[in-house]
Amino acid sequence: AGAVAASNRIVMGAIGVGGQGTRHVGGGIWVQGGGFLSKPEVQFVAVCDVNANNCNRARDIVNKHYGNSDCASYNDFRELVAREDIDAVLVATPDHWHVLTSIAAVKAGMDIYCEKPLSLTIRQAREVADTVKRYGRIFQTGTQQRSWREFRFACELVRNGYIGDVKSITVNVGGPPQWSCNAPGEPEPKWLDWNMWLGPAPWRPYTSKIAPGGWMGYRDYSGGEMTNWGAHMFDTAQWAMGMDDSGPVEIIPPDGKDYKV
Repeated sequence: AGAVAASNRIVMGAIGVGGQGTRHVGGGIWVQGGGFLSKPEVQFVAVCDVNANNCNRARDIVNKHYGNSDCASYNDFRELVAREDIDAVLVATPDHWHVLTSIAAVKAGMDIYCEKPLSLTIRQAREVADTVKRYGRIFQTGTQQRSWREFRFACELVRNGYIGDVKSITVNVGGPPQWSCNAPGEPEPKWLDWNMWLGPAPWRPYTSKIAPGGWMGYRDYSGGEMTNWGAHMFDTAQWAMGMDDSGPVEIIPPDGKDYKV
């Protein structure tokens, strides 16, 4: 097959190009193949991150791949979604930014691939789903285990009765993160727009224990491992049981109290 004509390519941008976002762009662990850049039908034209180091690194990866300097870089995602030449965006920001960036891109007429978890709350996720439906866009969240043959095979065994009647499923998402609650304020680094990083979250002084790396242990920005690995493992359990359209009916947390949903 010949090269994909420019008019037939999917023009893409990326919002959030830290570790996972950069891997989605150029390939790496947890990403099948060589990332979006390995797809001949994709043309990357822009990256965005409030961390200038991340943004510059991703821009350079894109430019090196294409052998030019055409990739634009932005600090503010609103500049990227304002472009009329972009068809789809990758969203790989910290979790607390997923909803606002996705909705903005959808309203701009773009399709979305968004890292999991979709949101921090069920209500926020519903807003994304409703907006996608209203604007007629395509939205995929990052549950790549649905595409892995090992998980598909395991679910087929369950769904077709090869292991007998399933009475219960135990899902392991790992232990609670051991993050420090002592996170005093520090001078804001020049390479990070801290106010933009916080975005919809409550303001607090900058600390290197949260950005660039430790934010997943703090509830203002993430649901911890429950939504990190849980987004994969709970999904696989629901998939195997043919219960994609269902949700929790009862939650029993470690304190032993019963919570009806």
